[in-house]
Amino acid sequence: MMTDNSTVLNIAELFGEGCVYRVPIYQRAYAWGNDEIKTLLDDIRRAIDGDTQYYLGSLVVAGRGSEQNETVYEVIDGQQRLTTLYLLLAVLCHGDDDKAADTLAAWSMRLEYECRAESYGALLEQLHAGGKPDHPKDIGAQDGPSDQEEIEMMRRPLIGGYQVIRQYLEEPKHRIDLEKLRTNVSIVRDELPSGTNLNRYFEIMNTRGVQLRPQDIVKARLMSVVSSPAARETIGRIWDVCSDMDHYMQCLATPDERTRWFGEDWSSLPSLEWSRLVRATASGDDDSGDGSVRPFDEVLNDALSKEPLQAERQTPSSVPSDDEAERYHSIISFPAFLMHVLRIYGGDEHVPLDDTALLSVFDDKVVKISDEVSESSAASVGGASAEGHAKRFAATLLRCRFLFDNYIIKTHIDSAAPSDATEWMLPRYHRDKQSYRPGNTFSEAYRQELIMIQSMFQVTETGNNYKSALCRMLEWLWGQETVDGCAFLQHIREYAHERLEGALGLKSLKDAPPEERQSCIREAVNRGAGTEHLIFNYLDYALWALLTYADDSPKEEGLDVASIFGADEPPMIASDVHARWREYTTRTVQSDESTQALDYGQFRFRYRNSVEHFSPQHPLGGGSAPANVDDFGNLCLLTVRENSRRNNLGAMEKIRHFNVGQQSLKFQCMVGQALKEQAWGESQIEGQTKLWVRLLDALSSASHDL
Repeated sequence: MMTDNSTVLNIAELFGEGCVYRVPIYQRAYAWGNDEIKTLLDDIRRAIDGDTQYYLGSLVVAGRGSEQNETVYEVIDGQQRLTTLYLLLAVLCHGDDDKAADTLAAWSMRLEYECRAESYGALLEQLHAGGKPDHPKDIGAQDGPSDQEEIEMMRRPLIGGYQVIRQYLEEPKHRIDLEKLRTNVSIVRDELPSGTNLNRYFEIMNTRGVQLRPQDIVKARLMSVVSSPAARETIGRIWDVCSDMDHYMQCLATPDERTRWFGEDWSSLPSLEWSRLVRATASGDDDSGDGSVRPFDEVLNDALSKEPLQAERQTPSSVPSDDEAERYHSIISFPAFLMHVLRIYGGDEHVPLDDTALLSVFDDKVVKISDEVSESSAASVGGASAEGHAKRFAATLLRCRFLFDNYIIKTHIDSAAPSDATEWMLPRYHRDKQSYRPGNTFSEAYRQELIMIQSMFQVTETGNNYKSALCRMLEWLWGQETVDGCAFLQHIREYAHERLEGALGLKSLKDAPPEERQSCIREAVNRGAGTEHLIFNYLDYALWALLTYADDSPKEEGLDVASIFGADEPPMIASDVHARWREYTTRTVQSDESTQALDYGQFRFRYRNSVEHFSPQHPLGGGSAPANVDDFGNLCLLTVRENSRRNNLGAMEKIRHFNVGQQSLKFQCMVGQALKEQAWGESQIEGQTKLWVRLLDALSSASHDL
């Protein structure tokens, strides 16, 4: 939104103006987590690496005069982005180079939160002046509540955001050039006119259509190039049903659409033939237009003038309507999902998975007549023309969304649960006798591992964009007439193996001697906070599978310990790991403290995005850290919330403060080793490192033929 009082400011100007940005008391505190922060950082990094200008969007403010010769703005919209930028500058401006010192010297902007004046004020000033924040006290160790405890609780979102940024930037591939950030990244500051009714403004701002979104433009462009009312209505309805990523499509479709698109059982794969998708109008128009199309701006105005049609819930009378049972949380937004559809539609692996490119890619792949589309595929939806492309894209979108609904993990609707307590599920909407409800997509054995391996990728690729694993899964599903759980699992295993090889730097060492391979693995994993998260998560997935398939419960054919390693017989390291786990479990079960109990059955992938040193880098009681403190045997992933509270505690203290059975399996193994030897130091770290290097070597050599 641009107003008469709009000003484009680059980051250097924004932070050097000497203004005060005050977040009013009626707005929430800082709430961005790992996903939102990393998405913003990824966008900034890619833009400045390409030496292009990047606009963060609008910062909507209301002028509040001046205080002590400083202009004061009340932040109406954009405070989460503004605070994240503040944290990013706090990390970058306390480096050792001259640019950091110069930027810090020129930084005169102040940020204030009225609702957190006491808890945020000193911390924000500390971040500005000194960079690294003090860690909050261990709340779990307090004897009772206090004012200081409440303040520390309030500070944690800011500290957590700071730590996410700092750890992100520690990876060499994520470095952000400070000077380019200052000059190549800009924001539009929109100052509302004096006397604006802010309550009314909020109401207008939240009304559909005031802030035009790229997906609104895409929808209007699709509808504007087709000539018949029936085709326009069908494209609009497909769009509306597909764009709500948190409902099954069948729940949003009308009864006629359900049977026309998904068959009598409401669970059949939608056709790509336009004649089977289009709706005949009351006047008998069966998609035979008069050859004319409506102007784009007219279609756009119509599309934005009303909310999308919500289907009447005309389910059979015996079926109760249960909105919670029909809903889930999607792992991706609709604009980002459209990028996956565009890649499948164009058959072009070079289509970026970044929704900031939605309009340009859509114009290239759909609106313009593309020579890449074969005549046979275009003919099924009306020919190789702009109208044919629009229809074919709508049909592709409907089918891709069906595949996503049925075969890709989701999370339960539970607004009270924290993001690091996510419960994953893999249901499909199907007919069961006379009712329609979510049910299991695959048999139990394959379903559990499919959930585990998909959630492994989700907690690794946490951002909304660049979900490469999701793209590979959707592309494979697109090419199947029927989806077999065993074949689907094999495909994901093979892809995961490719990713592991890449993360470990082994792609050119497939036939190298074990000593050379393991030396390369050591180099890849002994990087402290810079160790790739995929390696941690893949190891946890493999440990879960190894321990699950090694027990005595019956398994379906092809799922056993050997299948994890792609071999007829499991390697010796599998027996070693399993033996250690049994020994660790026996010891912890005998402990009086239930929090020390190891339990692979409770393990679930969570958003553990903070690399933890089991033996701390900076011990709370003083002293020096082990010489191999950054080695893999001393590392694991924790949630940012957990790590910010106890990261400086010693290893044995951490055991007493964590519910061990809820942590990663690698963490649980470290606990088992520490309790076995009642110590944690250089020798224990080296022993764990050797164990995991051997296991990763065996896993990266797998072929995964089920």
